[in-house]
Amino acid sequence: MPRDPNRENHWPPLAILERAKFVKDAGPIRFVDTEAAARYLALEAHSLECYRSVGGGPVYYKFGKYVRYAVDDLDAWAKTCRRVTTASPAAPRPSR
Repeated sequence: MPRDPNRENHWPPLAILERAKFVKDAGPIRFVDTEAAARYLALEAHSLECYRSVGGGPVYYKFGKYVRYAVDDLDAWAKTCRRVTTASPAAPRPSR
């Protein structure tokens, strides 16, 4: 990788980029952001943001400032929302 003198003060540092190994396929996707999780569940992203504030939504992870959802957790939460009739009681939520 050619050295760019203007790049010295940018993130990631050139030393990290030189050591980085880029792969074409990192395997199955385990975590998705709020937008992708909302699309996966056919919801609005704002709905998931509200669930994070008041509770009752799928469990999520915080990686620094980034919120991510595990696809397995989205599937598990969706199963708890399944109803037979509108009169069906809400299923108990799994504790976090």
